Amino acid sequence: MDIQNHYYGHSSALANYCGMSEIRHIPGLLQHGWTVKSPVLAQFADFNDRGSNRKRLIWTSASRGFAMDGRENRFSDGSSMVTAVGAPFLYLLQAARDGVAVPKRTTGTVVLPVHGTALMKVSGDHEGFAEEVLRREGPSAVCLHIEDLAHPEIYRAWTDAGHEVISAGERRNPQFLGRILWMMGSAQKVVSNRMSTALLYAAAAGAAVQIYGPDFQLGENAETDPGLRMRELWPEFYEKSPDSAELKRIADMELGVQDMKSPDELKDLLGWNSRSVGAFWDYWASGPLEKAQAVLGLRKRPEGAHSGEAGLSPIHFLRHPLKHLPSPLPKLTPAVAVEPVRLKESGRL
Repeated sequence: MDIQNHYYGHSSALANYCGMSEIRHIPGLLQHGWTVKSPVLAQFADFNDRGSNRKRLIWTSASRGFAMDGRENRFSDGSSMVTAVGAPFLYLLQAARDGVAVPKRTTGTVVLPVHGTALMKVSGDHEGFAEEVLRREGPSAVCLHIEDLAHPEIYRAWTDAGHEVISAGERRNPQFLGRILWMMGSAQKVVSNRMSTALLYAAAAGAAVQIYGPDFQLGENAETDPGLRMRELWPEFYEKSPDSAELKRIADMELGVQDMKSPDELKDLLGWNSRSVGAFWDYWASGPLEKAQAVLGLRKRPEGAHSGEAGLSPIHFLRHPLKHLPSPLPKLTPAVAVEPVRLKESGRL
C-alpha cells in the first residue's frame, strides 16, 4: 500500500520467513520502526480513513508507550484497526540463529547517534559525542544514518576523533536489516545518545547496551521532541549501569516476541496467499495520491499525528519528492547477517 512497507529490508525478512520466492505487495501498512506513540499516529496517519480491508500490522501488543485498545487504534465502529505481528528484525534474527549465521562478538563498541530524516533535522554536538565515546570506549565503529552521511561535517566529527564510520545503506536497500543484524550480533556493546529502534535490536540480540552523551534535539520544535518521554517511560535504558537481562526482557516486549506468528499466519496477514490487484493499485496509484493529499492539507490527519513534523509546510516534502514515491519492489535477499558498508574517504555511499 505504501513504500514504508519495504523500508529497511523488512519485507525481505518476512518473505524469507514465509517461504516466499519473491516479495509481494502488502494490502495494508506494516510498521517500519519502533515508536513512542501508536504507529497509527506516528506512521500510518496519512491513510487513517482506509477501512478494515487494509490491515495495519504493528510490532507489539504490549508497548509502554501506547495501548492496542486506545481510541486512536480503533475504527469509528469500535473495532481494532491494528494487529500485532512482531518486528521483522525478530524473524531475521531467528532465521540467522537457526542457520548458525549470526556473527561472533568480535567487534568492540558500535555507536549509533540519534539521526535525522529528510523532513526532521537533528541538532547536536557530534564532535563532543565523538570525543566522549573515545574516552569511554576507545576507537569504535560508528554507524551513521544515510541522511547524516550527506553532511561532511558529521562524518569528519567522528573520523577526526579516530572512529571508523560504517553504514547500513539506503533505507530501500533490502540488505539494510541484514547489516543491522551484523552490527547487533557482532558488537560486544552498542551505544547511543537516546533510546532507539537499534538499541532495542541490540538488547534483543544479547549485546550490552548503554545510553550516554549529549541529547540531540529532533526536529525544529523542542516541545514535540520525544526524548524526555523516552526517559520517563523506559528509565532502565538510561541507568549508568543497565541490567542487560532486564533490557532484553523490555526489548523483547517492545519488539513483540510475544506476538510473532507462524509462517502460515504471517503469510495470511500479509495478504501473500494470493496476488492482489488492489494492493498493486494502492501501491502505485491511490496510496501516493492519498499521501500527497494529506501532506498538502487536502485530507485531514488525526489529531496528534506526525507531531514531530508540526509546523512544517508542504515545501519541505516537495524538496525531496522521490523519497516519498513508490519504486519497484525490492529483490528478495537471503536471511543472513551482512557486513556493513565501511566508509574510508568522503563518507558518501
